[in-house]
Order: sequence, then structure tokens, then C-alpha cells
Amino acid sequence: MSRILVIDDEAALGENIQRMLRSPGTTVSICVDPAKGLAECLANPPDLVLLDVRMPGMSGEEVFARLHAAHPGLPIVFLTAFGSVESAVLAMRNGAFDYLQKPFKREDLLLVTKRALSHARLEREVETLKGRLEALGEADAAESRSGAMLEMMEKCRRAATTDATVMILGESGSGKEVTARFIHNQSRRKDGPFVPVECSAMPGSLIESELFGYERGAFTGAERTKKGLIESADGGTLFLDEIGDLGVELQTRLFRFVEERAMRRLGGLATVRVDCRILCATNQDLADKIKAGTFREELFYRLSVVTVKLPALRERPEDIPHLARFFLERFSRRYGKSLSGSPQFYEALMRERWPGNVRQLRNVMERLTALHPGGVLGPEDIEEDSPNVEVANSLSTLPWKDAREQYLASFELSYAQAVLSRCNGNVSAAAREAGVDRKTFYALLRREKEQPSGESIPQMEPGIGE
Repeated sequence: MSRILVIDDEAALGENIQRMLRSPGTTVSICVDPAKGLAECLANPPDLVLLDVRMPGMSGEEVFARLHAAHPGLPIVFLTAFGSVESAVLAMRNGAFDYLQKPFKREDLLLVTKRALSHARLEREVETLKGRLEALGEADAAESRSGAMLEMMEKCRRAATTDATVMILGESGSGKEVTARFIHNQSRRKDGPFVPVECSAMPGSLIESELFGYERGAFTGAERTKKGLIESADGGTLFLDEIGDLGVELQTRLFRFVEERAMRRLGGLATVRVDCRILCATNQDLADKIKAGTFREELFYRLSVVTVKLPALRERPEDIPHLARFFLERFSRRYGKSLSGSPQFYEALMRERWPGNVRQLRNVMERLTALHPGGVLGPEDIEEDSPNVEVANSLSTLPWKDAREQYLASFELSYAQAVLSRCNGNVSAAAREAGVDRKTFYALLRREKEQPSGESIPQMEPGIGE
């Protein structure tokens, strides 16, 4: 079902358009107040807007500017009299879909409407495909507006044309893996595999076998030969994240591989050659670790042929509203919401310190999208969410893996409780709205047992909420 909204102060014209476009698969609404029409579109965007240029109180150009900024993919067709054609043409240059000059024929109205709705469907299909790519981690990140970031990305482009190893430095959450994927996608190895290795996520006894693989019988439980992650990167890129957490003994073995691009599996004698590009990242000061004897100096120099330093988000505030809008559009598609942010909302975001950098901003935008009913986000939404910044600060003393688990557990519980409250305690309805089965939804509610404090799970009488 296609939804069309006519914003025109002439009620008779709107009713005439409604009659001309009447069909089983189309609904046409009329709004004679441009301010109310704008508010309706911001809160619940239709598939097409037919917008008059000249209206009392608020001009069509002003409505278009605000609507196009919030929903740039929404097709807007101007309805214009002879004297305002130039305004409509200018609007088309700024993103309007088309215009109709009054009085117009029914055939012309049907044609432009058909084209606009077809365009909108194609846009949705493209966004759906983008969403699938994002879920797979393959979509491009938002482009930066920061001069420092653009300079850094240009350095990455130049480095990508070679096979030089690259050391990516930056605070936690600043986008080191995104940068590594960017280098890979810009390189001659872009059609090969990109293999990320989280060096801090596995104990030393496990990461060696995961990296280098093992032969059958190499140790108890090794019932078959297994390729390691290094071999899996043959023809592509090996990304070693948090390289500073590798033990010194494993650093020695890694250095030999970096030098020779050859290795042996655990328990094996045969030399295995691997053709891969190596990228690595860390949020630690490796110079201090070298002085302390916990990081090999020769490995550091071999891995940092090119060094890239990512600026923290607070050092590039011009990117905050741009990234927030990017994440808001992404999660709105993912959760089937229609959300936009007011100018005051983005101003409030820029006042935050963002100690968790882009990752924290991304998490905040996902949480707001998941819990907000729809419409326009305002600064009050940031104020309601601000206690979570304190939570992030308190979790910063924990290892990333433990902090992430606690943070996600808190988010899942808050999300489940909010959905349950909106469904008046009906677990079956809440599970349907969340898109999960009842068993999974109950598991989200039981996250409370893992939290140090919080409200108890609502107790329901038998038969209620089922």
C-alpha cells in the first residue's frame, strides 16, 4: 500500500487530487496546514509528498528544506503556479523529485506519481541491500567531515596500494578495525579474505593454535589437522587487533612469520607459505611496553612500516552529528523505525565527551532507536540516556570483553523491560514486537540476575501475559 500526502492550503485542489489518484493500492491524505503537514511527515514519512510552493504561514520551500534534511530519500513533487516555476526548478536542483504546473492534467499527475513511487521502491530496495551488507560488516563507513580524519584516510589510501604493514593506533572505539577494512578494500587484495584476530580475546595457550593451526595429534584433543587464521588469510589481509596483548614468546614466532611469510603448524614439520598483507592495531603505548620488556622492539619496527594515528571523537566534533545521522538511518532501517533528529538533538550530542569514541556513539544511537517509539529525537532523549555514559566510565576499568558483556546485558534487560511495559506485561505480545520467541525474551528479562542492581522482573498472575 502506497501512502501519498498532499500539503496544499487549497482544500478543493487536495480533494481533486485525491479523486484522481484513488486506487486499491494507494491512500491519499490531505493537509491544508503546512506546519502540521511537516510534523506529520517528520513523524511518519509517507511514500510521496505533493507539496504546494506558495502557502500562508510556511512556504513550500521551507517545508521542503526541513523535510529533505530529515528524510533525504523521500520523493517530493512541487505543485506550482506559473509565477513560481523558478522556485520549483531550484528545489529540484536541491533534491526535489519533480514539479507539476497548475492546472495539470490527470495523465500528468498519474505519470509523475508512478515515477516517484517507483523511485521510492528502488530506494528502499537499495537501502535493504545496504542493510544486509552492514549486517555482514561489508558496507562502507560514513564519510568524515574532519580535516584530520580526511588526511589520515588519504594516508591509508596511499598505503593500501602497497603491501607494507600498517600499525593503526587509537583509543578504544575510535574505529581501528573500520580503518583496517578500508585499507583492505582499497588494496589489490580486496577480493581476498579479510581475517580479523582479536589478540586480547583468547588466552595465550589458545591463540597460538588459532593463529598457526595444528596437525592431528599435536596435543590432547587434536583429532584432525586444522588450518590457522594466518593460513586463512592467504591471498588477503590478516588484521591483528590489540597486538600489544600478545605474549613475548608468541611475538617471537610472529616476528619470524612476518620476516619470512612462512610458518609451521603446531606439531608439524612442513613449512607452509602464506601470501597475506598484515595490518595491526593497538590502543596501548608500545614504546612503554618495549621499555618494560613486554613487547619486542624488532617486531614493533617490522609491523609499523606505516603508522596511522586515529583522532579521538572529541578531537573531531564536526563528525559527531554526521556519524549520529549515519547510525540513526542504519538502525532505523534495521528496526523498522522512522526516526530523525532535531537540530537541538545533534547540538546536545556535540556537548557530550564520548570517552568511548565512535563505538559509544554507535551504541547510544542503537539504543535510542530500539527504545524510541518513532518520530523526532530531541535533547531530552540524550538527557535520559546520559546515565549510561557514567556506566561506560565505570566499566572502563574492566577488560574490553568483560565490559562489553556487562554493558550488553544491561542494554538487553532495559530493552526487554521497555517492550514489556509498552505491551502492558503481555510477554507473548512483547516477544512478537521484539521479533524473538518467548524463550529468548524470557532470557533477556533474566539478565537482571546478572546485574548488581535494578528493578525486579514484573511478577504476573497465572494466565496474564501469555
